[in-house]
Amino acid sequence: MTTIKKLETTLYRLPLPEPVGAAAAGVMSEFEMVMVRVTDSDGNEGCGYTALMINQGAAVAKIIDNVCGAIVKAADPRQIEWIWSKIWKVHHYAGRGAPLTFAMAAVDTALWDLRGNALGEPLWRLLGGYNPTVRAYAGNIDLNFPIEKLLAGVSKSVDAGFRSIKMRLGKPTLREDVARVDAVRQHIGPDIELMVDANEAWRPDQALRALQALREFDLVWVEEPIRPDNFSAYAHLRANGGIPLAAGENLHTIAEFAALIAAGGVDFPQPDLTTCGGITPWIKVAHLADAHGLPVTSHGAHDIHVHLLAASPNNAYLEVHGFGLNSYIENSLEIRDGYAIAPDRPGHGMEFNWELLRTFQLD
Repeated sequence: MTTIKKLETTLYRLPLPEPVGAAAAGVMSEFEMVMVRVTDSDGNEGCGYTALMINQGAAVAKIIDNVCGAIVKAADPRQIEWIWSKIWKVHHYAGRGAPLTFAMAAVDTALWDLRGNALGEPLWRLLGGYNPTVRAYAGNIDLNFPIEKLLAGVSKSVDAGFRSIKMRLGKPTLREDVARVDAVRQHIGPDIELMVDANEAWRPDQALRALQALREFDLVWVEEPIRPDNFSAYAHLRANGGIPLAAGENLHTIAEFAALIAAGGVDFPQPDLTTCGGITPWIKVAHLADAHGLPVTSHGAHDIHVHLLAASPNNAYLEVHGFGLNSYIENSLEIRDGYAIAPDRPGHGMEFNWELLRTFQLD
C-alpha cells in the first residue's frame, strides 16, 4: 500500500513589494507563509501552503508538526477525505476553526497536489473539470494610497488585461470613501466592473449608510462591510442596502458558511482555502452555494483557487490578490482578456523557486 513517507514544514517571512493597508489588518509590509511538502512511498511529491500575518506562522507550523503530522504520516495519500476528517475529529476540542484550519489547509493542499502529480492530472480536472477559463478581477490593496496612486494602480490592472477591479474602503469618513469610489468609477468608465472591500470597517448602522451612499456607482459587490460572524446583520444589509454582498474569507468552517447562507446574508460566498481548511472543505462550500442558487468566488491564493473555480459550475470570479507569489514561482498565472486560465500541469502546477524562498526562511 502506498503511504506518506515524509512531511516537511517550513516557515517563511516574505516582503511585500511595498507597504499596503486594509481597515482590519492595518499597514502590512511583510507576510508569513507556512509551506508543507509531502512525499509518498512511491516517490511522488506535493506541496501546499497557507498565508498569515507576521508572528502567526510559528503557531500554525507547530500544529502541523505536532498535530497533523502524527495522522498524516503512514496514511494512504489517496484517502484525503479520511485524513481531513480524522484531523478534524481528533482535535475538535482544541479548536474547530483557526488556527487549526490554517494548518489543515497547508496539509490538505499538499495532499491534493501530490494526488494530481501521481496521476499526471491538473487539480481542476481532478476535482471535476468544469471549465479552465475563469473570470478574474484584480484585488488591489490600496486603502492608504493617495488618489493619484490609486488611479495609477487601477490603470495598471486594466492594462494587464483585467476587466474587473476591486478597491479598498475604510477611510476615517464615509465622504472620503465615496469620493475615492467616484474617482475610480469616472477613471475606468462604465464598462469595467468595480467591487469594493471594506475589510470589516463599519458597524451595521454605518454599513447601511455606506451601502446607500454607494448605490449610484454600479458596484458588483461590497465585501465584508462588517465583522464576519454577524450573520443577522448581513441579512439586514442585504435586504436593505441595495448592493450585493460578498463575504466569507474570514469564516473557518462549513457550518459558518451554512449559517450565513441560511440567514440570507450573502450574494457571493467567498471561501479562502487557506482559511477554511483547504481544498476539501472549499469544494463543499462551493457545492453548498450551488445548492442555494448562489455563485462562488475566492479570496487570495489565486494560483490554487483558479483550479477550484475551474472545477465549479457556479464560479463567479477569481481574485488575483496583491499578496501574489509571482516573485517566488517560475510560472505565473495566465490572464487573458479578463480571464484566468487554469494550467494543465499536474497538481496545482506551481513550481516554486526554492533557492529564493530559502533566503526568507525563519528558523
